Amino acid sequence: MYLALLLTLIALLSLLYVFLVWNFGHWRRRGIREPRALPLLGSFPNMVWPRRHFLNDMRDLYMEYRLTESYVGTYLVRAPKLLLLEPKLVNEVFVSAFRHFENNDASRMIDTDKDRLVSCNPFVLDGDEWRVQRGIFSPLLTSGRIRNAYSNMRRICGKLCAYIDQLSESGQPYNGMDLGLRFTSENLFDCVLGIEARSFTDAPLPVAEHNKAMSEDNYRLALAGALNGLFPRLPRCLRPKVIPPTYDRFFGDLLHEAFRLRRCKRQERNDFINHLLDMQRDYQLTEAQLTSHAMTFMFDGLDTTSSTIAHCLLLLGRYPECQQRLWLELDKACAADQLLPDFELLSELPYLSACLNESLRIYPAGGWASKTCTEPYTFHGSHHSGPLQMYPGDNVMIPIYGLHHDPNYYPEPQEFRPERFLNGGLKRFQQLGVFLGFGNGPRQCVGIRLGLTQTKAALAAIVRRYEVLVNGRTLDGIELDPFIFVGAHKGGIWLDLKARPNRPKAVSVL
Repeated sequence: MYLALLLTLIALLSLLYVFLVWNFGHWRRRGIREPRALPLLGSFPNMVWPRRHFLNDMRDLYMEYRLTESYVGTYLVRAPKLLLLEPKLVNEVFVSAFRHFENNDASRMIDTDKDRLVSCNPFVLDGDEWRVQRGIFSPLLTSGRIRNAYSNMRRICGKLCAYIDQLSESGQPYNGMDLGLRFTSENLFDCVLGIEARSFTDAPLPVAEHNKAMSEDNYRLALAGALNGLFPRLPRCLRPKVIPPTYDRFFGDLLHEAFRLRRCKRQERNDFINHLLDMQRDYQLTEAQLTSHAMTFMFDGLDTTSSTIAHCLLLLGRYPECQQRLWLELDKACAADQLLPDFELLSELPYLSACLNESLRIYPAGGWASKTCTEPYTFHGSHHSGPLQMYPGDNVMIPIYGLHHDPNYYPEPQEFRPERFLNGGLKRFQQLGVFLGFGNGPRQCVGIRLGLTQTKAALAAIVRRYEVLVNGRTLDGIELDPFIFVGAHKGGIWLDLKARPNRPKAVSVL
């Protein structure tokens, strides 16, 4: 009996092993170099066993092979992924050959029938549907509407500074991620929904808790990623629900109430909710579709923008000469009693933009991208004698974190040097295919202009009014937290904010 059980166990383990390695060799059979992959762990062990952030695995492969290969074959658990190493090919996938790689890999993880809050989010849609929904959503984000929203941002920046002043009485360091999230919560809830998140009070709406449940403590997202790696062609109906039910209920109820209140009493405010309701009428959208479009603002602007604000403050604190140069630029652009410059001037401040882009280079909001081939395409890699034919269903990965830290393009990549992005640097790096802070091409982040505006506003207000110093509680280096999917500084970002003399006034948070 024991022998039978032992043989059965051996047989099951053998079948499991065969299942896990069955796809290995997929790229080698197509004439592509295939670095060693491990059963269950694939090519990126830290995605499954996080001793460090898995972006480091991807960066290491990129750095090892980038001078001899244009691409290598890798595996996400057991799913075949072609890791692109040559920036020219990266630019083709995002821009010139975009129609051959239209779909994001996220569409293979999500069942929009289960996760209705993202059912109209262009990022997770494929086929023609992403074009339809992006075409509906994009007109909301005109320059005129963002300019109108900026007047609210200025007021909220004043509240942020008053909140910082209140916290200074405790003598404790400031949590940069918390400050960023409080600002983005208050700003997006105000300019999108016309309601207050009460982020700068003792009784805020529980946005931070739900955001943490979605982005940090979300086992459902980890499960969806694991299933995508184990079963690359898993039918949509078998995909798990990714959004936590508590997050669903909180934002669903909040949006429902915001829409109800505005329908009861139409207000001509500088927010987006009126435009959302007009959009519902013009396109005959259901309530679920309207809610999903409103949530696109939240998904695109809450976590990523707050993280960008916090990381940029960290780097400015570490490089006081850069912070001083930024302060001088802001001081010149503002009147003595003005916290922020006018909208047009804020958008055109070169060093502020350079600081933001350099921060996104070091700490990209998305450290990698994964695209699915939708039409046959041929890669002509500079390091290969022959072409590589790609077929619909093939998947390519772009090592954004590796590209952003390549010393061939960014000398001393660990150093914060905003001047890299001055005098046409941003355009040059984008054309080379080595800067993807907001993605690139037709599926570039749909909320990029709104995101840039609110990020610049928060950074300008804080630097204009305070000297940013790094608290000793913050860990040295730029190591990423292995347990946070979106790249974030390990151990948190802890800051000391010292009020500048003759600073512009803030406003009361009461």
